[in-house]
Amino acid sequence: MSFPPVAPATRRRPPYAVLAVGWEAVLLLVTVVTVGVIAVQVPLFRGGNIWYGIAALGLLASAFALSLRTATPNLAVIGQATLAGVVYAKLVADGGWAAIPAGLVAVLVLLVSGAFLGLVTGLTTAPGWAVSLGGLILTQAIALAMVDGRSLPLPVDGPPGRGTTLLWAVLFIVVSIGGGLLWLLPKVRALLATNRISGDPVPGWRLTRLLGAVVGFTGSSVLAALAGIVTANQLRVVNGGVDLSQLALVVGAVLFGGASVFGRRGGVAGTVLAVVLLTAINFYLTLEGAPRWIAYGVVPALAILGGIGISRGLEALAAPEPDEPAPPFPGPTRPGYAPPPSQYAPTPTGFPSSQVAGGSSPNP
Repeated sequence: MSFPPVAPATRRRPPYAVLAVGWEAVLLLVTVVTVGVIAVQVPLFRGGNIWYGIAALGLLASAFALSLRTATPNLAVIGQATLAGVVYAKLVADGGWAAIPAGLVAVLVLLVSGAFLGLVTGLTTAPGWAVSLGGLILTQAIALAMVDGRSLPLPVDGPPGRGTTLLWAVLFIVVSIGGGLLWLLPKVRALLATNRISGDPVPGWRLTRLLGAVVGFTGSSVLAALAGIVTANQLRVVNGGVDLSQLALVVGAVLFGGASVFGRRGGVAGTVLAVVLLTAINFYLTLEGAPRWIAYGVVPALAILGGIGISRGLEALAAPEPDEPAPPFPGPTRPGYAPPPSQYAPTPTGFPSSQVAGGSSPNP
């Protein structure tokens, strides 16, 4: 009597998030050792500068990470931060507004701009990076027009205290880790991350794609606005210029933290660890008088390239994740539909369907 062939056993691959958390454990060790070595040599945590750097870079990194998780990477975050700082400074310096109302208006302006970019991305199904590149140029143009080629100082005394910048840094940490934990839920990814490309590069329009794009762009724009306000308060002057080297640091921190370059997937605390690591390295290089092209050119470039390699490796090792949750089996997905029988499913005769369909005899 012949028996049907046995399908080879396949080893179950772990989810991407599990592998990303494993990478975060390595990154934690690297960050602790690096920050410890730097702190021994330079006054790393003396004053509030390090906390300002973590807060400003961290909020921008959280913004980009959110948009990347929705598979609509928002490259305009740096321009949006600049525009928010200009709007805030104009209201405070020229309009005599108090800081909190001026900050709320700046956040509202960027919220509207982010929602617009999200609508364009969701309705056209165009890649988020392409739409946001246009948004980056537009926000910089508006910011430059508002300052009219001059530097705009804020009429306040001295930089914010160490406690204020520390609070902003804590806010970044809470938002980043909280977002990472939220994204571990499959239902959240299925609802907001369907813009990840799989198969057809021009997917059909779906409500979940529009929702994910709007959430990604709007949320990232609000976080970018907060980063712009933090920067304006720290520097006490705005000029409407966009620093592309900071954008490189932002992208490098997110990718090196373990977020997938293909979108949707990521870990929990990787962005926080990468931001602290890159901020400490650049702080040390600045204090030691290293050329700017090293701190803001070589370092972010290595972080981006290394992050691409890390996320590509994690993607290769991780279990595939469908765009939508598969319907439970057994059970039809629509009235009158039943899934096709398996190749080795038993037939009414008691023998595998592959043998019956192939015409082989059930007898030896």
